Amino acid sequence: MEDQSTNQNAGSGRLNPVELLEQLKTTSSALEKQISQLNSESASMQELTMEVSDIFDRKVQELKKNISGIEVGISPEDVRKLESYKDYFKHYKPVLYISLFVMLSGWGLAIFGAYSGIKYYKESVRTKQEIRGEVLQEINKDGNVIVEKAKWDSYVEQSQVLRAWQKSNPKDSESLEIYFKGYQDFKKGKK
Repeated sequence: MEDQSTNQNAGSGRLNPVELLEQLKTTSSALEKQISQLNSESASMQELTMEVSDIFDRKVQELKKNISGIEVGISPEDVRKLESYKDYFKHYKPVLYISLFVMLSGWGLAIFGAYSGIKYYKESVRTKQEIRGEVLQEINKDGNVIVEKAKWDSYVEQSQVLRAWQKSNPKDSESLEIYFKGYQDFKKGKK
């Protein structure tokens, strides 16, 4: 009895071989099903890739046929037209060169004219300023000054009025002359 209780204790810690065998059978049958399923799927994938490969090859062959049938060329009539244009342009080459020469000459003349005009204008302004300076120096050297016309007319008019007054009032004008001479002496002494 003790042997049986020992066997039961020992058996409770271990798996039962019959149960283990059953589990292995179920697991292996499940694995076999999955393997067969994967095999069928891989076979269908291989078929699909073969179909795609065949379609691709056919399309490439069709494209090669279509491309090889295309010819590029110039008809004899087109060649004759091109030759006639060649002769046509031979006659107009001198006109083209002359036009180009005239255009470039025009540009050159325009640039030269603009440059000369600018240079002339600058020189003219400088010369006018120099001449004005020289004229002013000569006027100043002689002791003369430039006065506005309105002021000059006013001075002339005042001078004429003063002379007319001196003629009509000779006695009163003597005191003005004395005052004027004293004023000039006063200005000379101040300098």
